[in-house]
Amino acid sequence: MKTHVLVGALFLSTLLLSGCDSLLNDAASHVVKFGLLEECGEEDTVCIEAVESQFDACHEQFKSDWNAYMDAAYSEEDVHLERYSKQVFNCIVDADGDAIFFYDPQG
Repeated sequence: MKTHVLVGALFLSTLLLSGCDSLLNDAASHVVKFGLLEECGEEDTVCIEAVESQFDACHEQFKSDWNAYMDAAYSEEDVHLERYSKQVFNCIVDADGDAIFFYDPQG
C-alpha cells in the first residue's frame, strides 16, 4: 500500500496546489477507498464487498476527522490522519461485526 500512498500524496498535493477544496476532498477519499480495495486483493470478495458497501457511510460518519486532516497544518496532519484512519478501518466490518482492517501507522 505504500506505493498507493505515495501516488495518492502526489495526487493530493497537485490538487491542493490547484485550490479546489471540494474536488480535493472527494479525490482524496477515493484514493483512501482505492487503497483499501487494493489491500483486499482481487480474490477476497468479502473484503471487496465490505469496502464497496460500507466505505462511504464510514467516511461520512468520521468526516469531521477527515476535514480536520485536510485542513490541518503540515505539523498536525499525521495526528488527524491517524485518528480518521483508525476509525474508518474499525468501521468496515465483516458479517460477524469484526473489523476487516487493522490500522498500523508503521505499516
